[in-house]
Amino acid sequence: MHNDMENEIVFSNVRYCYGEVCALHGVSFSLPPGSMTALIGPNGGGKSTLIKLLAGLLRPNVGTIRRPEGWRVSYVPQDMEFDITFPLSVRELVLMGTLVRKISPFRRYTDAQKRAASLAIAQVGLSKYENRGIGQLSSGQLKRAVIARALASNAAIIALDEPDAGLDIDAARDVYAVLHNLKGEKTIFIASHYVSTVLQMADKALYIHETVNLYDDPAKLNDRLKDGLML
Repeated sequence: MHNDMENEIVFSNVRYCYGEVCALHGVSFSLPPGSMTALIGPNGGGKSTLIKLLAGLLRPNVGTIRRPEGWRVSYVPQDMEFDITFPLSVRELVLMGTLVRKISPFRRYTDAQKRAASLAIAQVGLSKYENRGIGQLSSGQLKRAVIARALASNAAIIALDEPDAGLDIDAARDVYAVLHNLKGEKTIFIASHYVSTVLQMADKALYIHETVNLYDDPAKLNDRLKDGLML
């Protein structure tokens, strides 16, 4: 990456309100490319709103958000938005991530798209499950398959809203291992309830409670949380 300043993600005085209730206000920070940023804060504090703003799913009422030109964001929501009873294999799910435009029922995937899907599946450790139906996966395997779909999209930025929600600690650890291996390759934002684990892994941290405080050293936020900073 030639010019890190140009490739920074920059929020400038961002505010977003749901009607008369403002979820976020006065949000300003910049983050370098290739970094992993942990989003920490209380429920209802604005973490999901910030991720959706980053992904372009919401537009700020006030302020600006700058992403590097041409960089796509792949968003992994907290709740899966597809029917796991639908007859879809892991490979088919991940291939969907390679489509920029709307899916056509007659779409044929290129060799490059198939290679991208296979690589993404291998990156999350699901190669031997490639042809398995998504309804046959454990919760942790399904989360990893959804992350593989995000990787296959070739997006430079991946925004994950509590990818560990509903997982036991072992399954969550598998998800974290996948994300840890992507550090430096992708710019990653992750909101999580496993605070200490994510802060140990992250390069930066944002404490989000209606506004945002940036911690260049996530360990300092971890210490403040231990000292009683309210979540």
